[in-house]
Amino acid sequence: MLSCSKSGYYDWVNLGRPKYKAFNESYNQLVLDTYTKNNTWGIRSVRMKIKEFYGISLKNSTIQRYMKINDIKSITRKRTHRYSKVQHHNIPNLVKRNFNCFNINEKWSIDISYIFAVNGLKYLCAIKDLYDKSIVAYNISSFIDLKLVLDTVKQALKNVPYNQRKNLILHSDQGWHFTNWQYVKLLKENNIQQSISSKGSCVDNVPIESFFSILKSECIYLKQNLQKEEIEEVVKNFIMYYNNERLQEKIQELAPMQFRQQILASLSF
Repeated sequence: MLSCSKSGYYDWVNLGRPKYKAFNESYNQLVLDTYTKNNTWGIRSVRMKIKEFYGISLKNSTIQRYMKINDIKSITRKRTHRYSKVQHHNIPNLVKRNFNCFNINEKWSIDISYIFAVNGLKYLCAIKDLYDKSIVAYNISSFIDLKLVLDTVKQALKNVPYNQRKNLILHSDQGWHFTNWQYVKLLKENNIQQSISSKGSCVDNVPIESFFSILKSECIYLKQNLQKEEIEEVVKNFIMYYNNERLQEKIQELAPMQFRQQILASLSF
């Protein structure tokens, strides 16, 4: 009746066409076209981009089904090993894995990460706002020294005026940079409450570590023959994309800076 050969039918079944759900060619093409724009996008990112580009709202399960049918998926992030740290300070853990916030500039997360190239490496220090997920400030250096951290904090203070960051908590792990007296002094001078992860914890500073993972899996690991001299430009471009274009489901399916500007517009200082 359908003028379909037996072999053609089984080829269709083997491609993953559901037996009990209708196959919509339009939705299938939307998913393929959107994924083609950026193959680092996963289920949620593809769904949000389809909504942004075409004004069509689909479920995550629908996106997942068509991605599975076409055997496409986001790039898997590499796992990293975490090592426990020795308690060598009396600075409290004010966050205690509670990453929820009621407003911007309530809690920030800071850390340092390695960026490897074929001819060397550089170090990236970044600060993330836990509310709008934006990268407030960052610095790159050839040296993993105290200056890298202090310069990053100073850049954040310059980017965000004091009247927008009252009662701010800046959270970090137990790295020696974050227990150094100069770092502690800088925070106190700017009325920032310091918070440090608990001893031996590998998840207490996960917000900024999550950003580093995204940066590496969606950008750094995809660069063939990345040179040390190119790292600053590559990271700069990705952070601009992350802050201004990369949609996130938890912030009303907006990019961090879009969401941040909406919140700032609704506040009076």
